[in-house]
Amino acid sequence: MTESIASPIVEDRSRRTSLYVTGAIVVAFLIVSIVFAAESPWYFVFKMIHVGAAVTWVGGGLFITMCAVLAELANDDDQLLQIGHWAENVAGRLFPVMSFVVLGFGIAMTANGNIGYNQFWIVFGVVAWALSAATGILFLGPESKRLNKAAAAHGPKAPEVQARLRRILLVVRVDVALMFLIVFDMVVKPFS
Repeated sequence: MTESIASPIVEDRSRRTSLYVTGAIVVAFLIVSIVFAAESPWYFVFKMIHVGAAVTWVGGGLFITMCAVLAELANDDDQLLQIGHWAENVAGRLFPVMSFVVLGFGIAMTANGNIGYNQFWIVFGVVAWALSAATGILFLGPESKRLNKAAAAHGPKAPEVQARLRRILLVVRVDVALMFLIVFDMVVKPFS
């Protein structure tokens, strides 16, 4: 019986090629974005960055939520803990930054577009943003760290670990729903 064993050199080249291709895509994206932005008023440049950050923040939260739901449906606690690990390491670093980019460029758009802050959709958006950002920074980030420490110390089936995991998943679902309400609010601009 012959077994094919991938050589580490081939794997390393493949990984490096993937990184080079990803880097080339990022560079091409940035060049095209700069060309688009150069021909646009500042308001639209701010809006492009605002929406891009919102897509990353909201889409990432939805993706993590969907992965968690699928792992729950499969009754796969190990996968749920892996999702918790990624939530801590990726979402915990990326989402707070994206949420502040969303806020900063939202403020820039309102200033540049002479849009008053006395409109319901802006007030709702800012209040809901603050709730979501605070939830992520003050609860989800620290709780994910505690979850991963407890899982390492007691194992994934420990009652403390399961309780923390379920609490995080519930809060994430509410937070994602809130983020989608923000998106709907920004698009529909109710009571305006």
